[in-house]
Amino acid sequence: MKLFHFSRPTLRALMVGAAALVVTSAASAHAHLASSEPAANTDAVAPTAVTIHFTEPLEPAFSRITLADASGKAAAQAASEVDKQDARVMRLPLPPLSAGRYAVHWIAVATDGHRTQGDFAFNVK
Repeated sequence: MKLFHFSRPTLRALMVGAAALVVTSAASAHAHLASSEPAANTDAVAPTAVTIHFTEPLEPAFSRITLADASGKAAAQAASEVDKQDARVMRLPLPPLSAGRYAVHWIAVATDGHRTQGDFAFNVK
């Protein structure tokens, strides 16, 4: 016993609709870290900024980077900014840093509203 019987045009329309739904779902992706400078768990010499490249454009009002030293104290007083030319890039200007380990925490809110966050560390030599 068949529960549903669709004509070919109706079945084709349903398949096109399902494909459109899959494409739309892929378009509302989260902003994930693609790369960073300094890179995670590397040694850096006098970095002047933490720059993170994301997979999706960011909403500047809700995205940020913070930096803490090994004792957990804030190591950068400046505010991070999303690049005006490429909204997939966020940068935190750094003061001169002493040798040691530093922890980066980031929050990225994509322009579609999805929020991601993460942490990584690097060493200053």
